[in-house]
Amino acid sequence: MSKEKFLLYMLAGIFTFQASIFGLGLYYCAKNGGLNSCPKLGDRYEQTFNVMVATTLALLTGSALTKKGE
Repeated sequence: MSKEKFLLYMLAGIFTFQASIFGLGLYYCAKNGGLNSCPKLGDRYEQTFNVMVATTLALLTGSALTKKGE
């Protein structure tokens, strides 16, 4: 499997994982008082998501640059 394909699968995995974690967080918040029990859920989700995606895209870019320089 090529690096690019692996990293794209990794990116898809990140989206899936983040969606499931966010869904569980929303479920927990809904059962325990809504946004009053966890007011910063959206901020935490956004920060984690941005870091994971940025890392994967940086790896993809680095892989493409390395391949071009060969």
